Amino acid sequence: DTELAHAYGNVKITRGEEEMTGQSIKYNFRTEEGWDEGGGGNIKAAPFFVESESREISGNVFVLHNATISTCKNAKGHRHFHVKARKLEVQPNTYMKTRRAVWYFGSVPSMFVPYWYKNLEDEFGWHFYPGHDSRLGFFLLSSYRYRVNPGVIGETHFDIYTERGIGVGQDFKWNFEDGAHKGDFKAYFIDDDKPVDDDEDAATSDIDSSRYRFRYHDQFLPAERDIILVRAHYLSDTDVIEDFFEDEYRLERQPDNFVSYTHLESDYTAGVIVRSRLNDFYENVNRMPEGTLDIFRRQVGDSTFFYESVSSAAFLEKVFPDSSSRDDFDSLRLDTAHTVLRPDKHFGFLTVIPRVGIRGTHYSNTRELQTVAAGVTLTSNVVVNGGVTNIVVTSSPSSNTTTRVVDGGAEFRGLIEIGFETSFKAFKVWEGPHGPRRHIVEPFANYTFIPEPSVTPDELHQFDDIDRLDEQHTIKLGVRNKYQKKKDQGPFDIIDAEVFTIVDLNTEGDEETLEDLFWDVEIFPHDYLRVDAEGQWKIADSELQQFNLLLDYNGSDIYEARGEYRYRLDDSSLFAGDLTLYPVAPWSYTVYGRYEAEESRLEEVGAQVKRTFDCLAVRTGLNHQPGFTRSDGTEKDDDYRFTVEFWLTAFPESGIGSRRRNRGI
Repeated sequence: DTELAHAYGNVKITRGEEEMTGQSIKYNFRTEEGWDEGGGGNIKAAPFFVESESREISGNVFVLHNATISTCKNAKGHRHFHVKARKLEVQPNTYMKTRRAVWYFGSVPSMFVPYWYKNLEDEFGWHFYPGHDSRLGFFLLSSYRYRVNPGVIGETHFDIYTERGIGVGQDFKWNFEDGAHKGDFKAYFIDDDKPVDDDEDAATSDIDSSRYRFRYHDQFLPAERDIILVRAHYLSDTDVIEDFFEDEYRLERQPDNFVSYTHLESDYTAGVIVRSRLNDFYENVNRMPEGTLDIFRRQVGDSTFFYESVSSAAFLEKVFPDSSSRDDFDSLRLDTAHTVLRPDKHFGFLTVIPRVGIRGTHYSNTRELQTVAAGVTLTSNVVVNGGVTNIVVTSSPSSNTTTRVVDGGAEFRGLIEIGFETSFKAFKVWEGPHGPRRHIVEPFANYTFIPEPSVTPDELHQFDDIDRLDEQHTIKLGVRNKYQKKKDQGPFDIIDAEVFTIVDLNTEGDEETLEDLFWDVEIFPHDYLRVDAEGQWKIADSELQQFNLLLDYNGSDIYEARGEYRYRLDDSSLFAGDLTLYPVAPWSYTVYGRYEAEESRLEEVGAQVKRTFDCLAVRTGLNHQPGFTRSDGTEKDDDYRFTVEFWLTAFPESGIGSRRRNRGI
């Protein structure tokens, strides 16, 4: 009648993933309320294990008294981490909360938390990152992450730097309708005690102490084939991202600002974009706005001809930093290009695709060089006539002249292109000790002839590649090679290599017909090893122009390694790499660095040591960026950074240190 049960001796109550054990438990199945009568027990609120002296159940909520919380599976007394609380409220798979909690590492009480709330669904809660940097001093970066509503996550930042001051920030991240609308907003402010690293840094000498950044990213899918993107960054100065958000700076040194709308169909793409500079200390090409229409290659009726086109209309403005002496310029540009092709196959194997294209571009403003006289030369003579002194001034034209760029008025540029592509494939398959192998060889050629356009690039303001189009008479000759093996999901490229050169048929005087040799190679000699190589060789001078090499290996239980080499003639010869060793199961050691051989300069070197326990991971690291002499002759001081990170292995993306790896949400 009462639906009340009273159970004794090793009692376990299981409801879904919830589990509660004890020695003597009463439970009302009608009200879903229960309580124990002492004797010790625990509940499982994944990934936490909670022990307590007594427990109560009220619906979906457990109330535990004198509780010990941990993610460690070790026996009591051997845990690396645990939290003690007099009263703990738990809703499994949802949250845990308590007041006056004490954190222990080992048996040592390490931190008192007046109020602790842990969301069991997401990586919410406190995040800390302590360390020392020669530029920033000792620092402690802290944040608290929380859910504002089902679709919005918030994170509040409070950072302390002994050399720079106190920084505060607020982030919001949203995700609605399973990704149909997602984005983030980040704001940060610091009253910087040392906005300039050193007095000799001319590039940053005018930076004010009030430093801030506002960032807004949004992505919206109003329909299945439509997407709206928004990117906006407003900064106090050019160096605020580099100083306080180093990871973002390495990816994007000058933040982009735009609003774009794109509609995608199976045979065309249409869009409009507004791109503008928000900070006047950057150089930028503003597009206010630009509309585009790309029609993909498609068959013309039932004929053997195909058609494709690219068109755009834009008001363009090239703006320079306020500190620059160069003048801004702008133009309305209407551009449309149309190409007709006729693919065909000859002799059963040779593919030939001739093409004819026309392009028309209208500019409201063009570029014109104007030569003007620098001025006149003035001379004076003293003349005495009848006792009267007179000063006679004469002038004569100066031979000095100056050249300046002025707007040349509207122009229409017409351009014609004639060409063809041709290629064929040859392959051979044979059985090997590790299964069948296939080698594919594809020689190709691409001929292009463009007569001199009606308006040449030197007569145009330069905004992008469209304005650099000029006469061309070339043949691109090359060969593609693929060496494949068979896997369950289909062919797998062990080697994918392309080598080509461009033959210039429009040379004059001592110009070389064959200038450069290019290559792009990807090799997978093993499932865990990747090799990428691309480069450019100047044939006439027998000289390497540029070369990039990447080696990436991650298939060993003992180590993983990555190395890169980037070469640019007379500019850079950069080596970079990292190596991580796993000599003993709970330990790992990482070293990394960058060396610029062109300047014989070590750019960066660092090391990290990581120790993983049953429920806790700890990592410490040291980073050094040696000082150097800048191009303007000023000196950059050495930069040292020491960091300590630790986190619960059950929550690898939270805990102390993770915020520096991925600042904010």
